[in-house]
Amino acid sequence: MLSLLQNKYHIVRHGDFATNGNTKLLYGGFSIILCLDDYISRNSSDCFIIFIGSSVIWSLTELFLQISKTRVIKPMYITTPWDTKHKLSRPFGIILQGIQEGGLVTTLGLYFGDRLFEPKTFLFVHAFILFIIRNIYIRKNTHKASKRQVNTPICLILMGSVTVYNIHTLYHNPEHIQRQLSMFLVMTYICSFWTYFAWYRGFRTIEVHIKNPLYITTNGEPNTQLTEYYTKPVSIIDTFCILAYDVFFEIGVAYMLFYNMFIC
Repeated sequence: MLSLLQNKYHIVRHGDFATNGNTKLLYGGFSIILCLDDYISRNSSDCFIIFIGSSVIWSLTELFLQISKTRVIKPMYITTPWDTKHKLSRPFGIILQGIQEGGLVTTLGLYFGDRLFEPKTFLFVHAFILFIIRNIYIRKNTHKASKRQVNTPICLILMGSVTVYNIHTLYHNPEHIQRQLSMFLVMTYICSFWTYFAWYRGFRTIEVHIKNPLYITTNGEPNTQLTEYYTKPVSIIDTFCILAYDVFFEIGVAYMLFYNMFIC
């Protein structure tokens, strides 16, 4: 356990997905369409509520990640039909990131989770997955776009707190368990495909930095003959464990918080 806290595990994104404002606008628009359909067909505002709530919370989270340097990300751009690129301000880029990272995923989970046993839902979900895979395959892996350490002490404390809060809320609201499990299943199912093909195409990689046990300081001064961390060759087990943690906990479990905050 100590080594897991001392070492540094990073998820690195390549290509322009993290900095492509057009893609985020597209997914944001799709989320709003789902919210409208849910409101019209079921007279329910739950999708709107979770979309807005999770987008706001995740935008604030994204702001914290960037300010704390937990996520190092390049500026976001929007490209016009005439191939003119416009750099977005940092606040607007963070809002778009929050919509795509938070609003889209939670809306997908709630919308399709509520319709999990409808035959057309099966087709719709897999059509959307094919759309994601298609977008991944037409992208170009040109540069490192962002880098995020998944095991900083603050991130682990927040993740643990969210997990405890979710369990506590479910315990006191058992009538929501089935709906939340359906939402959880949809989110992790879609994001598993998303993550796997992003990794397979080289758009998502892992970096592991191991704490050097020989690195010590003398009178507060670092040992200049040794490095504090050395980079470990990444194995398939490392990749699976870190990406699985990202999908299961940082998406599935963490995003249930938004349901418990705004719906439950």
